[in-house]
Amino acid sequence: MKSIYEFVIHLKSIIKLLQEEKQTLIHSDGHKIEEIIKRKNKLIDKLPEFKGIDIENNQKVMNLIEEISSLQEVNLLLTKQALAFQNTLLESIAINVKSMSNTYSAKGNYDTNSPISLVNQSV
Repeated sequence: MKSIYEFVIHLKSIIKLLQEEKQTLIHSDGHKIEEIIKRKNKLIDKLPEFKGIDIENNQKVMNLIEEISSLQEVNLLLTKQALAFQNTLLESIAINVKSMSNTYSAKGNYDTNSPISLVNQSV
């Protein structure tokens, strides 16, 4: 069985990794995020090794767990924000692609596309 000291060290490792993940999410570095997720999974997989340790009366451990929870929530919000941005960008591109069609107008002239813009100017 692992000691409370080893558990605290493990929790601090998770916190450090979550802080690194936060900065990476802010900078939108997808390749580094993938690496961090793999490392985070390895740390989480080791948590069952600490089963049986009495943490209820240990304020230091409880504070670390609260910090992990808070960091994980912030990282989740940053991930959702990045996904929303990507979805908006893709929708904007898709709308412009749909509107692209070189056809003949009702007057018989060859009708060319209107210029493509990533900003919706229809408002």
